[in-house]
Amino acid sequence: MAISKEVYKALESIVGSKYISDDPAICQSYHGRGYSRETVTWAGRAERPACVIQPATTEEVQRIVKLCYRYKIPYTPASTLWVIWATPRVPDSLLIDLKRMMGLEIDDKNMYAIVEPGVIYAHLQEEAMNRGLYTLVGGGGAQASVLANHLLFSTSPLIYRVGMAQRRILGVEWVLPTGELLRVGSLALRDGDYFWGDGIGPNLQSMVRGMVGWYGGNGVVTRIAVKLFPFQTEKLEKIGMGPHSALQFPTDRMRWYNFQMPNREALEEAMYEISRSNIVAAMTKVPLFWRSIAKAEDAEGFWEDWDKVTEEEVANTHILRILVIGYTSAKQLEYEDRVLGDIMNEFGGKLRRTRQTDESWIKNADSACMWMMTGSFASSCSQIDSIDSCVRSGEALAVVKDKYTPPLMPDRRDPGWFLASDFGHQGYLEFLTYWNPRTMDPASPDYNEEDLRKGLEWQVNGVAQVCKETGCYNYFRGVMSSADVLVEDYWGPNYTSWMTKWKQVFDPENLANPPAPRENDELIKMGWVSGKKP
Repeated sequence: MAISKEVYKALESIVGSKYISDDPAICQSYHGRGYSRETVTWAGRAERPACVIQPATTEEVQRIVKLCYRYKIPYTPASTLWVIWATPRVPDSLLIDLKRMMGLEIDDKNMYAIVEPGVIYAHLQEEAMNRGLYTLVGGGGAQASVLANHLLFSTSPLIYRVGMAQRRILGVEWVLPTGELLRVGSLALRDGDYFWGDGIGPNLQSMVRGMVGWYGGNGVVTRIAVKLFPFQTEKLEKIGMGPHSALQFPTDRMRWYNFQMPNREALEEAMYEISRSNIVAAMTKVPLFWRSIAKAEDAEGFWEDWDKVTEEEVANTHILRILVIGYTSAKQLEYEDRVLGDIMNEFGGKLRRTRQTDESWIKNADSACMWMMTGSFASSCSQIDSIDSCVRSGEALAVVKDKYTPPLMPDRRDPGWFLASDFGHQGYLEFLTYWNPRTMDPASPDYNEEDLRKGLEWQVNGVAQVCKETGCYNYFRGVMSSADVLVEDYWGPNYTSWMTKWKQVFDPENLANPPAPRENDELIKMGWVSGKKP
């Protein structure tokens, strides 16, 4: 049943006729937005919203959510609609498109920004850098919402210095699923005071974000403050056009280095030693197929190059990519260069040729290249632990993934993308999975049901098998896949029951972006994956 005329009129009275529509053509344009739906949620079950509404203020969001609560209408909040959870997965849903909420304020002295959902990283980073400040741009690229990305993931190699997003969130304005307004942090004590992320009494920041966030399953955050950090003062010049645009480094203040390490153990130990020395801005192990992506002009070019790469070459190629920034002066950069050179000499690192430009870490959005080779991409596993633990999990995932290849892309047992976080006190692993969406989409003439089943089985069961073997806490599973019987035995007692209890407390009618947070329970019920403990 579609949204009734009575409810539509009530919603229209909140935002005006220009900013609401149940026109099937407009609603269809929101259907299936975001990448990788086929193997990450319920076997491609995106639903066209029954209605789309675009509020402009927190007060309008409150009124909309209260109406949904009164009439039991499920809703999905979205901002830049970059990922799969920005599309409804149950029928007759309202899509709350927050793109009109474009508020952005920067407090130069206290180094933080107050952002609303429609503000993207490209906007914030430009304004911040004009003030000698910066933030990281997440892996999704600079077109992603700053607010949404801080609530979900907000990871890049720059977390080596600035840390994970849960530590960068300050004051929060949050519309609960009941429509009540909750202010968290110092904002709860005094209007307009966004400086402090904690507050008097219980700290509810973890209910907004925790390790990874609720995917819109816990209400609507309408405004947050995020921490900014001091940056070097030289301007990064824009070069190139369109997809070939980049930022040219001022090489007396910023430099890239790619080092070929003799083996994986030397790469790990070098990361630890660099961290102990408290130098560099970021460092990451580069998956070998990224080199083929960088060289390719199109998908055909990628396969032409990648098909020449052997499993032996992957096993013996260990590239450590490092960014050095002279935050305070050119002398700082020269000092860190000398220390880095000594460490590389100790561990046998050989310098490779490196372009002194950036296309993703600082401001640009080159995220389209992530799925250009096969048409679809998803991160199957994301782990925060020691550097050593992340490496071991990546190696184990590469072995198990062989059973699901094809239809998954052959990556020659590359152990994934891992990097140092928090000056090496933590590591970060992200294991990337690619596939051809045409064989997994039931609407495609190339659809193969067995391909879809194998892809889903990898995401839900194959990855869980490795998590059990290595002790990996895969935070992508925490709310995306519910963790259920597959992982709670080794994540700790009652993990999923507590998650479900919190959902019932905050969203008793289960209206905020269902079925979040228990996504892949539905896949198990439908029989698409086994749901058996590994």
